[in-house]
Amino acid sequence: MTKTAAAKVEPRQQSTVIEQSVTRLRNAIMLGELQPGQKLVEAELCRDLKISRPSLREVLRILETERLIEIIPNRGPSVAKLGWQEIEAIHDVWSLLTSEAVARFVEAAKPEDAAAMKKILTQLLATLNTERALDQLAATNAFFSHILTGCGNAVLIDVIHSLVSRLNFLRAQALRYEGWRYLCAHEIQEIAAAIAAKDPAAAKEATKRHINSACAAAKQVAVLPQAPRSGSGKPRAAGASASKS
Repeated sequence: MTKTAAAKVEPRQQSTVIEQSVTRLRNAIMLGELQPGQKLVEAELCRDLKISRPSLREVLRILETERLIEIIPNRGPSVAKLGWQEIEAIHDVWSLLTSEAVARFVEAAKPEDAAAMKKILTQLLATLNTERALDQLAATNAFFSHILTGCGNAVLIDVIHSLVSRLNFLRAQALRYEGWRYLCAHEIQEIAAAIAAKDPAAAKEATKRHINSACAAAKQVAVLPQAPRSGSGKPRAAGASASKS
């Protein structure tokens, strides 16, 4: 391989390593392996992720833009904290925007959407037989992503996407609350039933109920006692990622 060819390949290889590391750290935060407020030790993360210090800092910068970690001068990085007021504010905006998107999707939905959503629901219900919260999170995101894609308002989609990382974090926390993963699946089935019935008002109200339920569960998890912290918390292999809706 010539030097010129090597130069063209190397940036993509490095980008892939960074993307994989971002996914591993993001998933560790979603699953509660790295807990809100926990200090992240860069030397330990470099060892666990098998990346250089410059690469790690790029990973941390990306997660900071997603507001999953905080980098405070002279104190270093730590997992971001979300208080009750911010949890409520994020869910309030999410409810307003997503319920409107769902209502618009009902009016714009095409016959082929019914089959696509049926397939997504089957995948969602299958995740209830596993203990992998990120699988259910990915299936839930697929459900709402399909709706957003078909709602017909690109600006509304962009605004919701700006909240995606924090929404995924909060939904992952809610899925840790005992019994909520089953309630979540039931509520999404109610949304799907209202969509199938071509009832935008019912679909909008079902979406609001679901998001209010998610907010309540996320707040309950926020006040649960946290497990003892040890070092950086070792991120697991990427596995199922929390895909962005």
